[in-house]
Amino acid sequence: AVVSTQSGHYGRGRKKLVMQNTQQLVERFVGAPLTRTTGITTEDKTVEEVPGIGNTFGARLREQEIEFAYELVGKYLVLKKNKKAFESWLFDILERANNTAVSSIQQWVEQNVG
Repeated sequence: AVVSTQSGHYGRGRKKLVMQNTQQLVERFVGAPLTRTTGITTEDKTVEEVPGIGNTFGARLREQEIEFAYELVGKYLVLKKNKKAFESWLFDILERANNTAVSSIQQWVEQNVG
């Protein structure tokens, strides 16, 4: 998708818009259960639905047999809510840092688990 700014350039305005959209995605993720209801069925959210993951990183997680958002939350909890350890574990799988995903999981746990 092409994002235009008032000036028509792809400078600071676009970066600010992307950051706001990312923050909104994280806030929606944190404020919702790890399931989604469609009609009369309830399904677990997939890893691709975690902000910052998407299809490419989702495929890498699935190669490690990690399919659902609750599995990322579980790993974070198994690591005793250690952000650095979770970042390192996720980096090993994704082969790059992913602050959005780490922040999303950390904030979800803080708000929904304690």
